Amino acid sequence: MDYKKVLQYTQDLAVLYIEDDKNLLEDTSEILEDYFQCLDTAINGQDALEKYHNYFKKHGYYYDLIITDINMPIMDGEQLITQIKSINVNQVIIVVSAYNESSRLIKLIQSGITNFVLKPVDANQLISMLHKTCKNIFAQKKLTSYYELLNTTNEHLDNQVKDLSKEILATQRLSVETIGNMVESYDDDTGSHVKRIEAYTELMMDNISTTPQNSNTKEIVAFSSLLHDIGKLVIPKHILQKPSSLNYEEFEIIKTHAKLGGEILLKANEDFKKEFGKDSYFKIASDIAFYHHEKYDGTGYPCGLKGNEIPECARIVAIVDAYDALRSKRVYKDNFSHKKAMKIIKKQKNISFDPYFVEIFLNLHEEFNNIFELSNSSSS
Repeated sequence: MDYKKVLQYTQDLAVLYIEDDKNLLEDTSEILEDYFQCLDTAINGQDALEKYHNYFKKHGYYYDLIITDINMPIMDGEQLITQIKSINVNQVIIVVSAYNESSRLIKLIQSGITNFVLKPVDANQLISMLHKTCKNIFAQKKLTSYYELLNTTNEHLDNQVKDLSKEILATQRLSVETIGNMVESYDDDTGSHVKRIEAYTELMMDNISTTPQNSNTKEIVAFSSLLHDIGKLVIPKHILQKPSSLNYEEFEIIKTHAKLGGEILLKANEDFKKEFGKDSYFKIASDIAFYHHEKYDGTGYPCGLKGNEIPECARIVAIVDAYDALRSKRVYKDNFSHKKAMKIIKKQKNISFDPYFVEIFLNLHEEFNNIFELSNSSSS
């Protein structure tokens, strides 16, 4: 990442960084000091909250960015985020986290955090994340100033405001995409797999007519598909990346990712429902994660559901996930051609896959191939 490219969005910002590990605090602070005009640090949530209040008293506004660990003494990151959001609901917050905290990350998404950085902190990953996040802060500040000018009758700024609003809405997807990419990087993938799954799913949703859909259904199902394999975050990495065939015990462990992922997302939806009295996209994401390895003939896992007992969204993702897995090279197998992948899926009609959705897939196979090839050419 080009230093000057990042600096144009970070140099005027104030940051509060919270970390109880003194070595990590020092090492990461050395990186952050090169990019930010003002960097304050704290060693736990209570220390951070005091500095947050004091900064506002001194300057009349809050820090532009908070970067915080989750597991800390006295007051942990989750409690700190709740306190800060009660003070300033628009506060931009990046969480520093480990893979095994995925269930807490889902809860933190609902509380409004902006993004994640994984431990151990990789400098390149951190800088890339700061670039994206601070670009959004920069855009939000410009947007605010444009609205102020708009309120003083400058009508010519209207188009600029609309463009920046679209950019900010687009970056709100980043949290969920990051979790999806965390799964794929953990599973020795480039991260483009989840974006292809979303694209395939949206393509399928555009061409089904089995159920009435409101204007948001297509987007919600496609977006939710990004989290289909979140349960893999709790599977030992040596099993996920084993270069040879799994034994019975290992395969049984792998199979648990569907149930674990579904439960994590279902709990997130229950929390949302208690707060707002309705389901969120986590409900559909839970159905996808839980049931995308069920088979149409009832021989899949984790529940052995059959036919229409399997939620429609999971039946769709089962096909698109299988197609992408067949096309992709993994540590334990070579990649298959588009033609061979098509034949395998067609052969599994009425066995693994819903026949109706298989026919839609076959009608759209060229578009599937284009999505896969385009993704690979852009990432190479």
